[in-house]
Amino acid sequence: MHVSENELAYLQQLVNLRSKKRQIQSPKDAGYARPSVIIDNFLYHGELKHAENKYLLNGLNIGHIINVSDCPLQQDILDHFNVLWINLDDAFGVDISQYFETTNEFLNICKKKDEKVLVHCQMGISRSSTIVLAYLLKYHYDSLANAYDYLVERRRFAAPNHSFFLQLIRYERKLYEKPDVNKPPTIDKK
Repeated sequence: MHVSENELAYLQQLVNLRSKKRQIQSPKDAGYARPSVIIDNFLYHGELKHAENKYLLNGLNIGHIINVSDCPLQQDILDHFNVLWINLDDAFGVDISQYFETTNEFLNICKKKDEKVLVHCQMGISRSSTIVLAYLLKYHYDSLANAYDYLVERRRFAAPNHSFFLQLIRYERKLYEKPDVNKPPTIDKK
């Protein structure tokens, strides 16, 4: 993958933002027994153990799951929840951007129906963060830096791998070079 100087500089800014946000967090924030709430009453961000816990999902009224990992969910979960599985490794050469429109559409449909969604990967760090950022970038923020700042405030270990960050940088450029992107107002950060 060829990377421009501008992309590398932007990537470095994003990595620095992550480091700064992690230092601000208190030790009590470490670990996640429950998925992180990214957008109230709609979008949750978690890991495989959250998606495998039917009682947790039911308790949070989550009806939909985006599984962005190479680990299939148990049949019991598949029978009770609407699952979009994107069988994907967390590796440098993987093209996660090919799924951005599919996952954005899935999330947007759930949002319009006022239904809750869990986006997860194995650890809730890289792949799921990338999918959540693609959604935030398309529908709520005009820059990846602002979307990432918002996400890290809610899930401090959100950290797409560098290849995924580069794909998000290119997705941002693609979205905002096009005049037909229709975005609702920015999420209230309070």
